[in-house]
Amino acid sequence: MTAAHTLVWLAALSLTGSVLQAQQPAIVVSGFEPFGGRDRNASWTLAGEIAKSFPREVRALQIPVVWGAPLATINNTQPLPQVWIAFGEGTSEFQIEILAHNQRGLYPDNQQAKPAAPNIVSAAAPVLKQQAQVADLAAALTQAGFPTHVSQSAGRYLCEEMLYSLLYAQQQHPEALRLVLFIHVPTLEQSLPVSPAKQGAPAARKQVDADLLQAFGRQLFASLRKLGLLPLKQ
Repeated sequence: MTAAHTLVWLAALSLTGSVLQAQQPAIVVSGFEPFGGRDRNASWTLAGEIAKSFPREVRALQIPVVWGAPLATINNTQPLPQVWIAFGEGTSEFQIEILAHNQRGLYPDNQQAKPAAPNIVSAAAPVLKQQAQVADLAAALTQAGFPTHVSQSAGRYLCEEMLYSLLYAQQQHPEALRLVLFIHVPTLEQSLPVSPAKQGAPAARKQVDADLLQAFGRQLFASLRKLGLLPLKQ
């Protein structure tokens, strides 16, 4: 993608800001568009299922798999929500990411362009870390039958860029973004152990589909509420 094309794309994204300003819910969930030759992205399926489950509280936003899109989308979402939960796909189980580097990998995006700049945000901290205590959240989700762990390796692609962009925006707007999370999810049709093992027996395995992701989304919100990490229902 040329510099001219990038400017056109960012200008088009900026025009969506006025749409996002209208009656912004307290919670935004986001997922990525399909990439890597797939026609669906589990992260966007999950975001959509959560938005359907909690229509009064949640707005779902799809993030383009384009370098620079995460921070541009956040900056054009006004007013900012109290909570932003971002999802990405590509792990063998559910994975809460807590560490983000201000450095991009040299991989092409959906426009077949490699990053124009090495850093996500120029002259910003090289590493940002999640401040919320998420170990209890991972434990609660695992106990509910969704294998989840805390990770410090988000990858050097758009997922890590999304997490870094959220943590950076939270630093700039702590009064708005009270909680930001990034969670990797398994790809669709992947086999996942979703029930706790009993007396040493192997966990039952289910295929990752919209129904399973909807159940995960509901459990995620229930666990966040129990831990006091979500605002009261509207």
